[in-house]
Amino acid sequence: MVLLLTGATEMSRGVIVDRFLADHPDWRHLALEDLNTQEDKEDVIGMGAFFALLIACECAKEALKEGYNVVITCPSADMIQTVEESFPKELKSVYLGRSQRAAQRFDHTIDTRKQSVGETCSLLHRLVKR
Repeated sequence: MVLLLTGATEMSRGVIVDRFLADHPDWRHLALEDLNTQEDKEDVIGMGAFFALLIACECAKEALKEGYNVVITCPSADMIQTVEESFPKELKSVYLGRSQRAAQRFDHTIDTRKQSVGETCSLLHRLVKR
């Protein structure tokens, strides 16, 4: 299974994932936030970032082949489509926050303004057991 978490802040996603992974040793984390660190000024059309995203998705596929589940945190709406296309069958997407558009776009939404980290992780635990 691949669990895609987007929305909220980078720090919120990080805290939620750390807590989630502590309870799930059979899961690995792919932090797409790490791909947004430095841009190459010579890469005017953004292909370097796109190829980095494709390579990251291939790494997640390798983890799946090794028997792990993967949680992917995604900071950018631009990346979501590529992630969805890379995992058409294994993916469950979760938007962390409150948005009417997100409710239509993602499989699940969790309003992290009303839920604590523990409550959010409990909801994620139930979601991955389905």
